[in-house]
Amino acid sequence: MAAANDKKRSTKPVKPENSALADELRHRLKGKPTQAGFSRSWIREAGSFIWDVVRIVIVFVLCICFVFGGFGAGMLLGYASTTKPLSIGDLTSAEESQTSFVYDSDGNVMAKLTGSENIDRVYVSYSDVRHTYIDEAIIAVEDERFYSHSGIDLKRIGSAVLSAIAHGGKATYGGSTITQQTVKLISGQDEHSTSRKVQEWFSAMSLEQDLSKDEILELYINLAPMGNNYVGIQAAAQNYFGKDARDLTLPECALIAGLPKSPSYYNPLRETGRRNALRRMRIILGMMRDQNKITEEEYREALNTEIVFKSRNTKSATINSYFTEYVISEVISDLAKARGISKNLASSLVYNRGYHIYSTMEKPVQNVLDDAFKKQSLFQTKPSKLAAYPEKPNGSCVVINVKTGAIAAMAGGYGEKTMNLTLNRAVSTYRNPGSSIKPLIDYGPAIELGLIAPGTIVNDRKVYLDPNNPKKAWPVNYERNYAGQMTIRQALSKSRNTIAAEVWTKVGGQTALWYLKQVGIDRTSEGAYPSQSVGGFSKGMTTLEMAAAYATFASGGTYTAPYAYTKVLDSEGKLVIEAKPIKYRVYSKESCFLLTDILKDVVTSGWIRKYGGQIKNSKGKQIDAAGKTGTTSDNNDKWFCGFTTYYSAAVWYGYDNRLKQTTIPKTDFYNAGRIWEYCMQNIHKDLAASSFKKPANVVKVSYCTKSGMYPNAECKDAKTVKSDYFVKGSFLYPKEDKPCKVHVTPTPGPTPVPTKNPDQPEG
Repeated sequence: MAAANDKKRSTKPVKPENSALADELRHRLKGKPTQAGFSRSWIREAGSFIWDVVRIVIVFVLCICFVFGGFGAGMLLGYASTTKPLSIGDLTSAEESQTSFVYDSDGNVMAKLTGSENIDRVYVSYSDVRHTYIDEAIIAVEDERFYSHSGIDLKRIGSAVLSAIAHGGKATYGGSTITQQTVKLISGQDEHSTSRKVQEWFSAMSLEQDLSKDEILELYINLAPMGNNYVGIQAAAQNYFGKDARDLTLPECALIAGLPKSPSYYNPLRETGRRNALRRMRIILGMMRDQNKITEEEYREALNTEIVFKSRNTKSATINSYFTEYVISEVISDLAKARGISKNLASSLVYNRGYHIYSTMEKPVQNVLDDAFKKQSLFQTKPSKLAAYPEKPNGSCVVINVKTGAIAAMAGGYGEKTMNLTLNRAVSTYRNPGSSIKPLIDYGPAIELGLIAPGTIVNDRKVYLDPNNPKKAWPVNYERNYAGQMTIRQALSKSRNTIAAEVWTKVGGQTALWYLKQVGIDRTSEGAYPSQSVGGFSKGMTTLEMAAAYATFASGGTYTAPYAYTKVLDSEGKLVIEAKPIKYRVYSKESCFLLTDILKDVVTSGWIRKYGGQIKNSKGKQIDAAGKTGTTSDNNDKWFCGFTTYYSAAVWYGYDNRLKQTTIPKTDFYNAGRIWEYCMQNIHKDLAASSFKKPANVVKVSYCTKSGMYPNAECKDAKTVKSDYFVKGSFLYPKEDKPCKVHVTPTPGPTPVPTKNPDQPEG
């Protein structure tokens, strides 16, 4: 039998349709397909091809109409009227790159932005590289008739149309000139539409009117993307070859000229990208020879020259702080928006045009954070217990100046910062806030709406508020128990989840999200759902968002969008851009005081009192502090957010979880509060004693802890009388004419008449 089977076996390849797999499929399948696997008919395919070609021809015809007038001129003029002028004055006003400076709030230099310290984008004058082959290489591959056209190249557009016709409606190369590409690099606009393309043509021809060809080429070589966040030929030369652009050889120029087409595909820092870049370099060298930009001898010598790449070195010459990087990014973003330019162009201006950036960083405050975030004892209570962990704990902190709303200090990670542009956890890490969200989405809105007061009586009991599981008790308290009747003050200070969810329900989910948005945390796109009341969001919060939101309570109800700089001046002292912080009132002063007074209890009576409690200055005088803890249900995130009359600060503590979800060990449960206490105690040590100011119409009134109403004599006998703050005249204010109805004075009955005993003798 075995021999018979062996005769049937064969190692010869079998056609797919005769394979065993095909037989099995035929055996299993029944019936026949109702339509072809590729459902588009040849008629639709032909129509699609024709439409692709027609669209390209329309653009070409519009171009012809624009040049020669006639049909379509009105449409073109309409598009042209919406074309924004290009902002290039700063780049063309200086021959050489100038050092920019970043200052702290006292006017001291905190960072210099110059060539040696910023190798990601360094401006270079065209006159410095004219003697190299960089211009010939770029022109050969990107725009052969660069010196003869007026911004757009009709012949190149026509060739692109023919290429599209020959390749099924998809051109093998674009019709954009170097001038058009420069327009895109300046404006940041790369939208594929007829109107956008026409506006690009007008901008290109306008640019040709304003600048010389050499000036346009200078803009291009400084704005072109070179991969790996490097911009411009100088950054490419320094990072890929370890030399200045003026020292580039012919093959190096050809390689750099080919990078902007697809910086990631031709990335020289990757093995496959380097091979791709070298192949494209050889193609460009051939184009240079064919266009008589180099001789045959130069061409062959270049092909035989070995390209020596710089060994990769990730260490930067100067390491900028988290705050410095953040303020630079904010200036770049605001400048690009204000002028309608690309972020690449805005970056080149900021780094190379001698700007003076005045930040809001308060050096003494920043020094405290820098010190705290290098203390292992604050981040690892027992380091030996973390030895087997895949990563070490991390954190972030932001401090906001309450009076101005400006960012005073920022820490984006634990330990020494060793690289530029690393993860800034203060602004780029979104983590669920746990119970630290309760004042912002539950209690703050409810107090403002007059639904609750600190003395309002609530019942901590099982609730069933999960709409997807209405028979299961949800939420549950962290301690997994229920305390019965308590006040709102106790519910918030003890962080009872059940009460928070019920308060959220009273406020209404959409209203709660509206209030959250008003303090700078917009999650309205998520829609409202109950878990938000206890910190469960699809998208978490940044430390910056939380610090700014809590500053709203500290300021008496006015939210200020946090800002990191006040103004930017150019090298001649002229104003480039100025910060105009958005400010508006969200809460009344009365609401803020009531909530703040409750949050004082968290600091004075909660676990955080073990690590300092209320802030005291160096003279032992108290500076009132209020705050709230936050813990996610999985113990992956710990927060403490709080404030004084001087500063608001938020601290996040946890793990980056890059390898796996890491639960914070019990020994480190209190580290967020410890970091907050350490920072705030040291920040305030030289400040005067201060307390939260009580509005005149907020008064302390007695109430019954069973009913929340004005106490009567029986309430006093039952020892259920307490006092707390209320807004005078409000609906919840305990009124003497509406006393407690739980404790009622018994109504006096008739005097009992003695009953005569029949066995008792008379007299």
